[in-house]
Order: sequence, then C-alpha cells, then structure tokens
Amino acid sequence: MLEQNLKDIWKNSSRIEKIKFDLSRLVLDLNGKMKSIEKAIRTRDIREIGASVFGVLLFGYFAIEIPFPITKIASVLTIGWFIYIIFKLKKNKNTKVPIDMSASFNDQLDQQKNNMVQEAKLLNSVLYWYVLPPFILNIIFILGIGNPLDYNWSSWAMDVLPVELNDKVRLLTLIGLFNVFVVWLNKRAVKKSITPIIKEIETVQSQLQSDAQNI
Repeated sequence: MLEQNLKDIWKNSSRIEKIKFDLSRLVLDLNGKMKSIEKAIRTRDIREIGASVFGVLLFGYFAIEIPFPITKIASVLTIGWFIYIIFKLKKNKNTKVPIDMSASFNDQLDQQKNNMVQEAKLLNSVLYWYVLPPFILNIIFILGIGNPLDYNWSSWAMDVLPVELNDKVRLLTLIGLFNVFVVWLNKRAVKKSITPIIKEIETVQSQLQSDAQNI
C-alpha cells in the first residue's frame, strides 16, 4: 500500500512538473512576441507623430505662401488633421491599461488581451480616421491649385505643384493607390500579428484553467 502511494505521488509530481514546464514555455514565447509587437507600436507612434509635426510645418508654409484660396483652406484643414493624428495616437497609448504586476497572472493576460484588442480596432479603422480625411483634403488642395501667372506668384513650390489637369489626375491616382496600400498594410498587420497574439493569450489562459483543474 505504501509503495503504491509513493508511486502515485511520483507520477503526480512528474505530471505537475511537466504542466509547469509546458506553461512556462508558452509564457516565454508569448512574452517575446508581446515585446516585439509593443516595440513596433512605439516605433510607429514616434514615426507618425514626427511626420505629423513635419506636416504641420509644411502645410503651415503652404497656407502662408500659396495664393490660391481653396488650396489655402485645404492647407489649414490639413494642419488640423495632423494635430488630430498626434492626439489620437497619444490617446490610444494613454487609454491602454498598464499591466499590473501585482495582479494575478490571468488578470495580467486579460489586460494584455484588452490592449491588443484596442490596437486591432485602431488599425482596422484606419480607412476612416487616417486615410479618407487627408485624401479628401488632398483632392481639395490639388484641385484648388490655379495658374500662378494669374496671381503673379513666383516660388520654388511652383516646380512641384501640379497645375495642369492631367498632372492633377495622375497625382491623385497615385495618392489613392498609396492609400489603398496603407489600408491593406494595416489590416495585414492585424491578421498576421495582432490576431495571433490575442489567440495565443487565450491559449495560455485556457492552459492555466485546464492545469488548475488537473492539479
């Protein structure tokens, strides 16, 4: 009887150690992927905020320098959009729940999952807040460009701004195609990176629950 009890204790001990090993491996793999995604998000935010600051300065110059009234209005509205982007990215960062290391491991996983769900919603909605508004403003800006001679205007910007209708159509087509690529790129990021990490978090949570029942 004692011998059988010892065997059962050894078997249970071995099974518990294996469960702990499997769970630790899952957690290490998850932590590595989370750090990679969080680094990519921080890099994106820095890049987009930096580009927005540059955009404010550039379109501020256009608003002052370019004489065409419609293009001036589009420049001012574009500045407003760049400022909106800065605040939106900062708000997205600030509304994410900091991981509470004093909470239970399962609660920490819930916090990570909620943050990733929020990030997925942000990327899936880029068409509405990141692509369409500036594209509409680009159309207004470009179509508003008139003949510099009518305003007796001379500037380096004359060499880069499209004046002829064909040039305007070509430029808007290129911008439109680039915007389609941006939408595709963000949705691909959700599919390839964000959604898998959410599923992996759920896998670890399921493993935790299963292990708790088996121990």
